[in-house]
Amino acid sequence: MRRIVRIVVVFCVFWNGIACGQNKKDKKTMKNRPIAQLYKNIKKLKYTSMPQYYIEGYQSGCFYEIYINDILAFEHYENVGLANHAVVINDLILKSGLQKVTIKLFPLGKIGNEEYPVLTSKARFDLAIFKRDKATAWEGLNYDVVKEYFAPTISGESHGAFKNEGLPYFEETFTFDAEVPYEIEGWNDSQNLKEIDQEVLEKEILNFYKEYTDVIYNQDEEKWVKMNQKKELNYLKSVYYNDVKSDEFEARIESFKEIFDSNFTKKYPLDKYEILFSNEGRIVTLKSIENKGKSAFSYGIKVNIDGELLEVEDSEYIYLHKPKGSNKLEIIR
Repeated sequence: MRRIVRIVVVFCVFWNGIACGQNKKDKKTMKNRPIAQLYKNIKKLKYTSMPQYYIEGYQSGCFYEIYINDILAFEHYENVGLANHAVVINDLILKSGLQKVTIKLFPLGKIGNEEYPVLTSKARFDLAIFKRDKATAWEGLNYDVVKEYFAPTISGESHGAFKNEGLPYFEETFTFDAEVPYEIEGWNDSQNLKEIDQEVLEKEILNFYKEYTDVIYNQDEEKWVKMNQKKELNYLKSVYYNDVKSDEFEARIESFKEIFDSNFTKKYPLDKYEILFSNEGRIVTLKSIENKGKSAFSYGIKVNIDGELLEVEDSEYIYLHKPKGSNKLEIIR
């Protein structure tokens, strides 16, 4: 998830998508770059059915977070509605079967001169979970609705008055059934990090974040690839079925290249944080308590936005685990 906190316009003319002030990394051919090597010799999967699952939330009068199998999949903390913002969640589905969905609703807080410390009767939230088949996507934008949900109302209808007004926070969990042709080990066999000395664990987490910050700041693309390899290969398999030629996946690669092609990097200190465990303590991340819904970790780079070269602060969740038999934290998602 990207959070642009500060933007400084850098006047620069683009021609054919190439920025002025190229550094040495820009001159490398893509096929020789560590990022390209990560996806080398990947064979496209050709299952009869290749379902891609998506979530899309709609709200008014509240903010929200959506968790899939205990991992934050989407959050919305702006006092505006959203449309056409479906988010793929296959990387959170390790295998077929029941998948857990948790909805968290929050009051608006201060809006202008008004204070909304609790949820009101005007709070609304609807969620749609749907899937499309990548194997037949070329035949049209056909999709099947898998599950629909709306926050409880007095009338029992989706657009009725919110049933739980007056609460400072509302949470509800339900499940849906997913069928996927793959299985990913993911965090299934990871260690329970809650059983580790928590002071020691916190130091290990902070050291990992410091190392990761240095990797980005020093634009160490090769080390970044090593740190993200398991996560990225799992993502490629589950979301894109190893289709490295898809437009969406190529856009993902371009976003990674931006990190290492930037001639501007900046370190930002961690936000004040809470340690957030999920999946029975097998995954851990740092969540900001200063910026609602955001990671405590961010970094500065320069990116191309609508033809302008801008300095931005990016926020990124880093989900860590310890594989069975290992004493070292690794990125898993």
